[in-house]
Amino acid sequence: MRLTEDERYAAGLTSLGAGPRRLRHFLDGFEPPEAWEALVRGCHPADPESAYRDKARSELLDEVTAACERSRASVIVLGRARYPAGLAQDHEAPAVLFAVGDPTICDGLPRVSVVGTRSATPYGLGVASELGSRLTEAGVVVVSGLARGIDAAAHSGALVVRGAPVLGVLGTAPDAPRPRSQATLVGGVAQRGVVVSELPPGSRGAPAWWFVVRDRVMAALSHVVVVVECHAHGGALHTVKAAAERGVPVTVVPGSVRSAASAGTNALLVDGASPVRDVDDVIAALELAIAGRSDISRPRRLPESPNGHPSARPSQAPNPIAAAVLRTLDHDPASLDTVVRRCGLSLGEVALALEQLAASSLAASEGGWWSRARR
Repeated sequence: MRLTEDERYAAGLTSLGAGPRRLRHFLDGFEPPEAWEALVRGCHPADPESAYRDKARSELLDEVTAACERSRASVIVLGRARYPAGLAQDHEAPAVLFAVGDPTICDGLPRVSVVGTRSATPYGLGVASELGSRLTEAGVVVVSGLARGIDAAAHSGALVVRGAPVLGVLGTAPDAPRPRSQATLVGGVAQRGVVVSELPPGSRGAPAWWFVVRDRVMAALSHVVVVVECHAHGGALHTVKAAAERGVPVTVVPGSVRSAASAGTNALLVDGASPVRDVDDVIAALELAIAGRSDISRPRRLPESPNGHPSARPSQAPNPIAAAVLRTLDHDPASLDTVVRRCGLSLGEVALALEQLAASSLAASEGGWWSRARR
């Protein structure tokens, strides 16, 4: 994938280490090559102290160009073709995005962010996985941050069924080193939809505050946000705040009052957030959010889930993934992590499979430990 001259300089500007707001100012009234040249000359109005003059080196342009081409990441400039339509009108839309996959594939489709804690419980992982799969089957794009825990479970659930494309929003560079399971998930999302990031390929590491910045993109891309599990001061609350600023409805899956992982979600419910019992509740909130919009397709209604629980969709015969998980279970209880190691599958795939097996009375869970159901 060869970059155009505009794309090359736009990528170079992102490599200077400026924050999203300053980067927008770099390109305000300038084409990317012009902005770069003004910085090099020390006469750019967005850099009155010439702080970026020495950083704007030709070697940096070559490095980021090569990294983009190696990772097959396209460079998308705000206001140009292929910029995601759902993000373009946001008041904090990134000036430059890097995308692996088709950046326009989710345009015109309903989108729901599923977010939550990295240290999720088996309950939360199962709910997130099932919501991911059921929303995807309904023609809804599942948006998430591709972090471990709830994010990964939601996307893993989405990838094991046919339906809508998926959308991942990274808080790191597209080619950043990551654990094998996460790298597999990122690749699967890019293949089925698109993965986007504000950080250029080749950049290593990101300050903690960058993930807060990333959360505004997830909120802006979504028509509804669903919080599955969140600690009292969990990072998912940044997405909730960004959604509230944009008028995006926030819905919440209730959790145990004895679980620290649900302290934040239960507090949101007390503050008036709408509860989510199953995928039908999410779709109902989504239909209200996109009512009157002719540019967004409507989600499909799915067969009613028994017991009104998003993870209670039974199957008379386990699918291949669930069957593989079942073969690793015996009558001695095992932790979720142990089952994952035995299967060699992703955390989200295993969590979803276990919930499906439990709904079919083939597996049993007690205190987060799983075993084959006794007959």
